[in-house]
Amino acid sequence: MGHEVLMSVELGHVFVANVNDGKLIDLRIEPVGSDNQDVGRIYLAKVARVVPRLQAAFVNIGENSDGFLGAREARTLLIDADRDTPIEDCVHDGDTVLVQVNRPADGDKGPQLTADISLPGRYAVLTPCRTKVSVSRSIEDDKERQRLIELAETVRDRLGIEGMDGLAGWVLRTAAEGVDNELLEKDMEMIAGIWTDILDKGDDNDPPCLLHQDLGGIERGLRDFIRPDTASVTIQGDAAFRMARSYCQKVMPQAEALIKQGESGEILFDRYDINGTIDKALNPRVDLPSGGWITIETTEAMTTIDVNSGSHSDPALAINLEAVAEIANQIPLRAVGGLIAIDFIDMSDEADGKKIEESLLAAFKDDRVPVRIGQMSNFGVIEMTRKRDRLSLLKSLPTGYFDDPDGEDD
Repeated sequence: MGHEVLMSVELGHVFVANVNDGKLIDLRIEPVGSDNQDVGRIYLAKVARVVPRLQAAFVNIGENSDGFLGAREARTLLIDADRDTPIEDCVHDGDTVLVQVNRPADGDKGPQLTADISLPGRYAVLTPCRTKVSVSRSIEDDKERQRLIELAETVRDRLGIEGMDGLAGWVLRTAAEGVDNELLEKDMEMIAGIWTDILDKGDDNDPPCLLHQDLGGIERGLRDFIRPDTASVTIQGDAAFRMARSYCQKVMPQAEALIKQGESGEILFDRYDINGTIDKALNPRVDLPSGGWITIETTEAMTTIDVNSGSHSDPALAINLEAVAEIANQIPLRAVGGLIAIDFIDMSDEADGKKIEESLLAAFKDDRVPVRIGQMSNFGVIEMTRKRDRLSLLKSLPTGYFDDPDGEDD
């Protein structure tokens, strides 16, 4: 079966499913249209209030609530800042700043902002606050990495996009592997043009002002989810299908042949029981093959995961390793972010704890967002953090998604 992408538009939302060998590995749900996409927006904004005790600033972006700019995300504004530079050295009340949304608003919490702007294309990402040209760690071939770096440096010199301290940096994405030079150059040129337009718009307007918003759900799904080994992209709905074909023709013509339209009357997400997988991911309890289970519970502060053996006598290490594999499936699928604490079954051998740590690191090696994993404590708990770049699965699902079409709940 290989890798597939399934897209469907329902209840005013775009659903993009990332499927590998018939198994749902990631799901993106967002309102139709780029106007409703928060993450990736770039604003010319004004600092409303610096709060040293929080090591953060509240920033007026012209929306219903101020954005939250933490010290770590603000340090990019100072060329000589280090990890200990306080927020009050980075920004001051009334400052005009260029910021980007990296986490959407959630309830009464405003969006989280960063001054470390990134502008993604299909194959490359412009990082104007940095100077380095780098390549995705997922590209392991040394010759290919060198080819991409040399090409990007050549194009960067020609484009001459200025950053904070010299020419702006670039990152070559995983999708750039094996792509010919002409396509890569066109992608970088397109991104550079967008950045120039952003700066020009910023010069012509006063804060707060929206300068840029990312693509809509269909285009972003194509840009971010299609891989070199993708076998097909199936799209439900005439308008969405036409939009996808048009985007591929303009930006990624080599992928146009992958685009297929779902059959009329087909419920696309019944393939591979995707809807069943989504339904199970809304349940705190997930059963393990051994007969044990994990319980996943999220609060405002953090997510806790408890590993249970039940009445089964399998060795604790074996059940814990099963749990690691399932946790690595569930966390991306549920779009869990922030602080996560995993309480494993007690193990008497310290070496077994190291095996769990190594297994967890390996399981999250290819996660699409940054993950940091700590060591196991004396109490059998591992703490980890995962960047929260979107709302959780539960909060993303539109109301009535699992309602019966005749009006009765399943």
